[in-house]
Amino acid sequence: MKRTPAPTTSQANVLFFLTAVVTLASSIVFAPRLGIGTNLWINEFVYILLPPLLLATVQGWSLEEVYRLKDTSTRNRLLSLLAGVSLWFTAFYLSTLTRHFLDAKLGVIASEAPAAHSSLYQTLLLLLGMVVLAPICEEFYFRGFVQAAYERYSPKYGFVIAGVLFGSYHILNGLTEVVPASMLGVAMGYLVYKTNSLATSMLFHMAANASSILFGGVLGLSTASVMPSWMHFVALGGLVLTLVLLRSVDGQPQQHQPRAEEKMSPRGILFLVLTILFFLAAGAAEIAARLGVVG
Repeated sequence: MKRTPAPTTSQANVLFFLTAVVTLASSIVFAPRLGIGTNLWINEFVYILLPPLLLATVQGWSLEEVYRLKDTSTRNRLLSLLAGVSLWFTAFYLSTLTRHFLDAKLGVIASEAPAAHSSLYQTLLLLLGMVVLAPICEEFYFRGFVQAAYERYSPKYGFVIAGVLFGSYHILNGLTEVVPASMLGVAMGYLVYKTNSLATSMLFHMAANASSILFGGVLGLSTASVMPSWMHFVALGGLVLTLVLLRSVDGQPQQHQPRAEEKMSPRGILFLVLTILFFLAAGAAEIAARLGVVG
């Protein structure tokens, strides 16, 4: 394997395609048999965290410099946590609007039977995985590895591309998650771009996922049949507040910005196209299920 000073878009696109395919296939096999909590831990550790970590070891990359495993100020940490909570309301609002639209126009997907091995233990694994494990592993992958690769291609806007890829990956959780996750991904990418620290996006991610559990699950917003009228104002307010919080973050210039790539390699383009086709197929499968074409 040819050594590179930092991740390239070709490496990112190949690994991203393989990650998407393997996590979906693994979830189909393991979630019903081992439980959703165990399946989450397998996905996060084996398919999301391990590959970029092994690649960094083989390539000799510094995790601190390339993946930006650095600390940041207490102020930045606090602002990141607050931004994660505030933007979650906007993301939830968009997700709910999309779900209501798809339910009305295409039909509702029939509820599946509970996964095997559903228990308090699996629930605890799921909650801990969402609040702690997923933010660490997914930020290492998307804002560490993928964003580092696309910043070589587009030094200023690489975080936008990585954020959209992050959102697109969430089509595996349903069409309703693509736009909200993309918005969250861009916000987290901006934090890393501005602070040069992966700690900020991890804290943002933790706060957003914790908000989903608390407000969406415990307080029942996710199960409400009709969106409360006050959510319109809260969603707009959350977006405005998040923009203010992001602008208030203290910037930290990057000391070792790799040379930008002139263009994406043919292999990188090929695997990006394959990924797009794979995600389109996943979206088409959901539409078919909603229309009752497949059981």
